[in-house]
Amino acid sequence: MNILKQLLKKNKVYFFNYDKNSFFEGLYRFFGILMAPMLIKINPNFISFLSLLSGFIGFVLYIFFSIKIIYIVIFFLFSFILDFTDGLVARFINKTSFHGRFIDGLFDILVTSFLHIVFFIYLIENEIVQTKSIHFIIILVVIFLVPIQHLLLDRYAAIARWCNDLGAKKKIKPYLRDDFLGGLTKFLFDIQHLCIWLILFNYYIDNNFLITLFFSASGIASILNLTIYIYLSKKNFSGEENPLDNN
Repeated sequence: MNILKQLLKKNKVYFFNYDKNSFFEGLYRFFGILMAPMLIKINPNFISFLSLLSGFIGFVLYIFFSIKIIYIVIFFLFSFILDFTDGLVARFINKTSFHGRFIDGLFDILVTSFLHIVFFIYLIENEIVQTKSIHFIIILVVIFLVPIQHLLLDRYAAIARWCNDLGAKKKIKPYLRDDFLGGLTKFLFDIQHLCIWLILFNYYIDNNFLITLFFSASGIASILNLTIYIYLSKKNFSGEENPLDNN
């Protein structure tokens, strides 16, 4: 109980505070805090692995065993909660590391990609998307953009820090997405996760509509993120040189 109180106190600023994070990020963080006391003695990197495993199990159960989508969603929601739990545990027991951040980000990309593929196959099986149609191609592009946007964001952040270490003419912030879009990226994240939760508890809205909306929000978010960071790389890195490259 003492662990729970400490975690709640340290993280209360993030609960449903749109200045800090999206609504569903706050929700997953809250659920992660509730789970953290049960996992406090487990290595945080192993919790990250459990997050990946949960998403992978959901992926395999749908692809190879055709389990109903409502049950598959539960595995992915559990994965999202564990994704917040690992960081909470790591900070509480002072075991944060760059390796932990690396595998956490990598597993995030994999789980998110698994979910996109599951939803894509669901639309095909329900004949909402016809192969070789424009709808089919657009969703394929959205799925492809999921890892690409994360790769570009991480690449930009790494080079920004590199420039700063080498004495850049001006300090470059590694992450600027919210500076440009404000709450829009958080809103698009919330739209995607609202669709996921509605599939679990929904009795009135068609799942095909929810999944189509999910892909729409995902695609818009990816395009915005790619556009912003390509623009920022041109703006912030064009005037910077790496002395090591010039020797």
